[in-house]
Amino acid sequence: MCCEKWKLLGLCALALGSSIVIVAIFPVSFLMILAAFLLIACGIWLLRRR
Repeated sequence: MCCEKWKLLGLCALALGSSIVIVAIFPVSFLMILAAFLLIACGIWLLRRR
């Protein structure tokens, strides 16, 4: 049960980061792109965590 919670949180972080990257292709600040990649990295890390 606990492992499923982390996977769901990782999937949400991955989806949120990916959507920010898609939106950030249009002229936005560099910090938003950096935050998006950080969210994607956290999502991948949480999905691989057991």
